[in-house]
Amino acid sequence: MARYAFEHLESIGEALRRSPFGLVTDVDGTISPTAPTPQQAEVTPLCRRYLELLCQQIALVAAVSGRSAAQVAEMVDIGGMVYIGNHGLERWVNGRPELTREARGYQAMMAAALSELKPLLSMEGIIIENKGVTATIHYRRSPDPASAEKQIAETLQNSSQASKLHAMPGRMAINLLPPVATNKGTATSDLIREYGLRSGVYLGDDVTDIDAFKAIHDYPQETGFHGLAIGVISEEMPEMFTGEVDFTLNGVRDVERFLEWLSRTASQPG
Repeated sequence: MARYAFEHLESIGEALRRSPFGLVTDVDGTISPTAPTPQQAEVTPLCRRYLELLCQQIALVAAVSGRSAAQVAEMVDIGGMVYIGNHGLERWVNGRPELTREARGYQAMMAAALSELKPLLSMEGIIIENKGVTATIHYRRSPDPASAEKQIAETLQNSSQASKLHAMPGRMAINLLPPVATNKGTATSDLIREYGLRSGVYLGDDVTDIDAFKAIHDYPQETGFHGLAIGVISEEMPEMFTGEVDFTLNGVRDVERFLEWLSRTASQPG
C-alpha cells in the first residue's frame, strides 16, 4: 500500500538532493481542484506561488495535462515552466503548440469521430471537449453517471470513426486519443532525458497519469536517475491507481503543502 508523503519526507528529500532534480505535475485534480466543467477549473494561488518559486530553484518544473497545450499554458501561466498538452501529444513552444510527429494527421479523424458522437449531447449533463487531436467526453454533471458512462461506451463502440480511436477512462470522463504510442509516460521520459535529470517527482491524480508513474519508475537505471511517483487521492480514484505510486497526498490542499515543503527544502544549502 502506498505511504502518506508527509510521513516520509526524509526519503523524498534524499531524491531532491540528487541534482539536477525535476518536478512534473498533472493539472486538473492535482494543482487545480476538480470543477463541474473544464472552463471553471483554476490553479490555486498557493500552488501557483510555490511553482513559481520552484522554477527558480530546481532544474525543471513541467505541467503534463490532458488539456491542450494552449489551455495548459493559459491556465497555469508561469514563466519558466514547460507545458505538455493532450496527454503528451503536443508541447507549448515559443508561444504556440507543436504536435509530436506521431500525432500529426489525426485531427481529421478526431473531427469525423466527434461528428458521429453529437447525439451524446442530447443526454443531460454530457459535455464533449474538442481539443483538436484528442477529445474528452465528460459526464460528471449527469444525473446518473454510471448509466451515462455505459451509454457513452456503447456509442463509441458503434461509431465507425470513434471505434478507431483509443478510449481511456478518466475521472467522470472518457478520453479519446489517437492510436499512437505517445502518452504522459513517454512525455515524462523525454523531459528526464532532455534536462539530464538525476532525480524527479511526478504528481498526478488520475488513470491517465499511470503511464507517467511507470515511466518515472522504469527509466533506465544505468542513467543514474531515481524517480518517485506521488498520487493525489480522491474518492474517484480507482484502486489500481494506488498500486502504481510510492507516496500519496490527500487532495489539492495537500499538494499546496507539499509544494511549499519542496520549495523550502530546495532553498536550503546542501
